[in-house]
Amino acid sequence: MIRASGFLLVALSTTAMPAWAQTTPAPTSAKAALPPGDDIIVTARRHDERLIDTPVAITAVSGAKLNQYAVTSVSDLGTQVPSLIAGKASSGSSASIFLRGVGSTALSAGFDQSVSFVIDGLAMSRGREISLPQFDVQQVEVLKGPQALYFGKNTTGGLISITSNNPTDKFEAGIKGGYEFYARQRYVEGYVSGPISDTLKVRIAGRYSKSDGAFTNTAADTYTNYIPGQERVRNSDRRGFGEDGAVRGTVVWEPSPNARFTLKAGYSSVQDGGGTDIIERLCPPGRTAPFPASGLPASPNADCKVNGRSDQSAIPTQVADANYRYARDGHMYGDFKSEYAILTGNITSDPFDLTTISGFYHFRQTDLNNVSGEAYPAGFSELTDFKQYSEEVRLQSKFDGPFNLMFGMYYAHGDFTFNTDAYIAPVPLDPTTNTYVSFKRNDGFSSDSLSGFAQGTLKLGQQVELSGGARYSLESRDSYQQSLPANAAFAAAFPGDIRIDDRYRDHNLSPEATLRWKPSTDTTLYASYKQGFKAGGFNISQTLTPGVDDGTGRFGSEKARGEEVGLRTLLLDRRLSFNLTAYNYTYKDLQVQFFDPTTTGEVSGNAGKLVTRGVEAEFNYRVPGVRGLSFRGAGAYNQAKFHDYIGQCFSGQTIAEGCNLAPIAAPTATDPNAVAYTQQNYGGRTAPKAPHFAGRLGATLEVPVSASGMRAVLNSDVSYTSRYNYSDALEPFAVQKAYTKIDASLALVAPNNRWTLSVIGRNLTNKLVVTTSNDIPFAGGTGTGTAAGVASDLDVYVENPREVFLELSVKF
Repeated sequence: MIRASGFLLVALSTTAMPAWAQTTPAPTSAKAALPPGDDIIVTARRHDERLIDTPVAITAVSGAKLNQYAVTSVSDLGTQVPSLIAGKASSGSSASIFLRGVGSTALSAGFDQSVSFVIDGLAMSRGREISLPQFDVQQVEVLKGPQALYFGKNTTGGLISITSNNPTDKFEAGIKGGYEFYARQRYVEGYVSGPISDTLKVRIAGRYSKSDGAFTNTAADTYTNYIPGQERVRNSDRRGFGEDGAVRGTVVWEPSPNARFTLKAGYSSVQDGGGTDIIERLCPPGRTAPFPASGLPASPNADCKVNGRSDQSAIPTQVADANYRYARDGHMYGDFKSEYAILTGNITSDPFDLTTISGFYHFRQTDLNNVSGEAYPAGFSELTDFKQYSEEVRLQSKFDGPFNLMFGMYYAHGDFTFNTDAYIAPVPLDPTTNTYVSFKRNDGFSSDSLSGFAQGTLKLGQQVELSGGARYSLESRDSYQQSLPANAAFAAAFPGDIRIDDRYRDHNLSPEATLRWKPSTDTTLYASYKQGFKAGGFNISQTLTPGVDDGTGRFGSEKARGEEVGLRTLLLDRRLSFNLTAYNYTYKDLQVQFFDPTTTGEVSGNAGKLVTRGVEAEFNYRVPGVRGLSFRGAGAYNQAKFHDYIGQCFSGQTIAEGCNLAPIAAPTATDPNAVAYTQQNYGGRTAPKAPHFAGRLGATLEVPVSASGMRAVLNSDVSYTSRYNYSDALEPFAVQKAYTKIDASLALVAPNNRWTLSVIGRNLTNKLVVTTSNDIPFAGGTGTGTAAGVASDLDVYVENPREVFLELSVKF
């Protein structure tokens, strides 16, 4: 494949030569001889360089662009970055983040994310970072494909790097507030920034938001439970409500021209109705009413449609009060709190520059969720607590010759707690344990990640650069799962007083190499070979308690390798920027997990291979002769297919539907129909959350409206995503149809940007888009692997509907 990549690079360059070739050598400085303000600066290789010079598949979104559409969460990035499918979930990692069809299921709290986060240089890979409010952001960079060298912890599917604003050289302050009409959201943001002395600068920023929710709760005000004297009440009249607040402080100290220290510290609090507050119930074809779980009547207020309407009730107070940990008063809720601190030191010397990044990261989340609506009380509560300490040291040479070197080490220690109680059937109170709870688990792990990395860059003349390096990783994880006594009615299915400990160790070498050619200042062509790695471990999210070595608890490491080629160029007197990337990656032992709604068991493992191939393109064009008019666009074509993968059937999948492998029963003389299977062949099938095409096309028009300098700015973008399956087990009816979203904003901007009044519309076509799904316990899912199975109802997690904001911002 390396040879094929080289051939494609030559073909691209040969085609490009008549249009772009110049004899002028490419300058060594990223900003040399360039008009000010024309270039996007990124840090994809951990130093500032022009996007046009960067040999990495990257989409950069500026803070200004985020503000145009009031983007304040990672979930909102989906329409900004084609092929990114991201959304919140209710358990496990509480996040479903897929890029180019590669990601990690939300079910498992034990998985590191295939698509991870880096916030202000600090690597985060638990997934719950999706809940962090985003504000006062300088830039977001989405790096696609394996990322082994530059960002501390190795990752396979890509990463989302978020950089907040630093203090300014002069005093600045600003505040903005707004109102969203459909969710009745009120929010305010502000910042103060400036120098304290010649060597010290400070910035403080914060955000507060409160929303009533845009979805309707169709549950009855009260609903009779199935134990006399117990009654359930409606959780809230609206769904999707929440309240969040966050503050961040940044201090920059420059004691000398050669030393700079930056301390960033932040705190966030997010309180909402829990992950299941944004779910809707979807039933298999042929069923227009919810399945009556375990023989109990289905809710009369639930439907089987994704339409913004769903039933959600609290659990009875008697159940919540009886030794049900984290259940509070029985209302569904989510309570997420996070703190982090990052100290970055930059020492300039000769011949090496030194960078250190010392990080602390902690979050604690408790929640109570009900995955089956008001009729059947299938609820679970959780405590998730994670602390991470990390240290990274990098040295970058500044040799005068053609060769330079970057090398360093990274270490992180993490402690993770994941405790859960579940109430899955209305049974009498157990007088011994004083609980209605069906099972209780205390789970967690302690992890250590140590890696060393090195990268060399060799300039082969003024136009060609060869770079290569590798990261060697040592991973250790000590996991545990402890079952506690619960209600005796479930003692056979969920025995208490059991503990399993697992010791996991692994190591990996992930090399990469890149050949970059700059035939001119404003043109870059490159070819890269990359590998990536994600550690395995033990599935701490399972409800049933298997043995460590029986194949249902342990999962192995995930590895990626492949190639990409790219073109970056500026044309037409630098009015047109154009980026093109082609890639081919193979993911071996992709980490996967499935939920069995009949046993409420979760099985983790590894898929054989996932192969992703595709082409991505981006452009931005400033129209000559029409000041303030520009067009932009991005598109991604992707094929993500499984190979050599035999995996679990979906619940209720029949033999005719492909559940015909791994028999667990065979015909007998007395019962010729006694046959059942548990697995299916995924080979050749498209992976979940992997649309074949996604694209975005937009324009900006800026016109003066007064002689004093006031102007109006109009933005509009249309995004399109083709159909994809959002079920981990590829259930045939779990398909998000192709959809088109329209975003638009109109802003009136005062002279010198003193104030801005905006009307912002997102998803004006009001498409209700599903990002992921889970089977509902005991709601179908019978007869799996037989001739007449009954598929389970699904909980599907839905993105925000139409949003319209009115916003005013003022700068001082």
